[in-house]
Amino acid sequence: MSRDDFGFTWLVVEGSPDDMADLCTDLHAVNTSLEAQGFADGLLCSRVTFEGHGPTVGLVYLYKQGTFYAFAPTGTHQRDNLTEIGVRDLLAAELPMEPEMHQRLTLWNAPGL
Repeated sequence: MSRDDFGFTWLVVEGSPDDMADLCTDLHAVNTSLEAQGFADGLLCSRVTFEGHGPTVGLVYLYKQGTFYAFAPTGTHQRDNLTEIGVRDLLAAELPMEPEMHQRLTLWNAPGL
C-alpha cells in the first residue's frame, strides 16, 4: 500500500509487463473483493502504468463511470496532452474512453507515475 500527497491510499499490484491479461485479471479481482467487502463507494480508479521510449503513461479506469482515459504527467503538475489524446484515439475502438474532461482525475504523485 502507498499513500499519495492528497491522502489517498493506493493498493499497488505488480505484475509481469509481458502478461497484461494477468495483471488486468488481478486488478479486477482486487476491485471485486473491495466492493464485496463494502468499499465500493471509496473506489475511485485503477491505473496501469506504461513505460518505454516515450513519456510514461498511465491508463486509468474510472470505477464509477466504467470508462478509461490516459494520464501522461511530464513534471510538477504538467501533462502531455498530445500523448493523452493519441492514446485515447488509439484505444477508442477497444475500450470505452471517458469523453468528459472534468471526470478525469489528475493523479499527481500517484505511485508508479
